[in-house]
Amino acid sequence: MKTTGVLTNSQGDGLMAYISRKDCAKAVAYALFRGDEYHEAALDINGPELMTISTFIEIGNEATGNHITYQEVTDEENYQIFDAIGVPRTTDGVFQKGSEAPFSSDGMVTFAQAIREGKMDKFTDDFKKLTGADALTVKYMFEHADEFQIGERHSKDK
Repeated sequence: MKTTGVLTNSQGDGLMAYISRKDCAKAVAYALFRGDEYHEAALDINGPELMTISTFIEIGNEATGNHITYQEVTDEENYQIFDAIGVPRTTDGVFQKGSEAPFSSDGMVTFAQAIREGKMDKFTDDFKKLTGADALTVKYMFEHADEFQIGERHSKDK
């Protein structure tokens, strides 16, 4: 949470090659443009290096001057933290206006679990092969954080 200086999460020491949403969108655009080459292809689009959440935080602290620490919690504790700040468990829930986490907690907790269990520790150069460019680094994303903010999430009217 923003107020504590502690990032709590259940992904442990799992590895992931973090990639920006901008690069993901770029990869989709290139795949569509090069459709004949990539028809029914399965690509692993990921960032330029595998790292733990602790390394991710260290890079962020260096780039921003913050002093965030990481505290590992269980999946159930992770759910409880999200419940306490008003994050719905599913996308059918009500998203609190101005929420720190404009996503469903089921998605975030199971994503952390996948990282912890090594299901995201695959690095490929598929992004570079597809686009001809290097993916943005985590350091770059932190140094240009204003360009990578997520908009608000609102529940659907029923």
